[in-house]
Amino acid sequence: MMNNLSILFSCFMIALVNANPALEEIPLHCPSEGVYGYPHPKSCDEYFQCTNGTMSHEFCPNGLLFSQTGHVVGMCAYYWNVDCGDKTVPKPMSSPGCPYQFGFFAEDDRQPCNVFYSECAWGVPQRKQCEPYGLFYDERIKGCNWPDQVGCSSESLLQFKCPDDDHSNRFWPYPRYWYNQQAIITCVSGQPRLIQCGENSFVDANSLSCVEQPKADERLRPKIGGHGRHF
Repeated sequence: MMNNLSILFSCFMIALVNANPALEEIPLHCPSEGVYGYPHPKSCDEYFQCTNGTMSHEFCPNGLLFSQTGHVVGMCAYYWNVDCGDKTVPKPMSSPGCPYQFGFFAEDDRQPCNVFYSECAWGVPQRKQCEPYGLFYDERIKGCNWPDQVGCSSESLLQFKCPDDDHSNRFWPYPRYWYNQQAIITCVSGQPRLIQCGENSFVDANSLSCVEQPKADERLRPKIGGHGRHF
């Protein structure tokens, strides 16, 4: 039965290619191993997929489009990352909290400065918070961004106000300040940015920079040097 279906599909593809020269890049016979995707000539959310020698006609879910460039090639990617040219693009299929079935979106209240956003999958929104802490959701980039880049104030969020004039700070014009053992604050355009250290590092109070946490065996190792002798 599968052999008959493969033959019928191959005949269909041959007829399709003959009728539309734009489909010449789609192989009439799939590679025997691996998964490959090929664009549809007219529709941006459709594509042809070869899976271990078998070709099928596939559709990207709403909010996703077939990608030929970028980080995702030969698969479905978020619509804002795909250049469709003159191909047709499907209309959005919205549901409560989701303008499209898939994607990242600002919350329904559309607050201009929000650390939360919605991640939609099959039309169901899941509330997410920007990470690392101190960032705000930016609809323009479909991701989280520094507050000064979004036109937001992070003073209430971080409970810190940048001084109006601190030229004596050795890091001017981007002065730094102690926040806690795992983070420092850098002021940019009058707004505090929270810079967090990595998992195995901490803030050095003197340099106001992140330094690597010494390993346990290094802390126990005796120091050798100076004028004395160590035994």
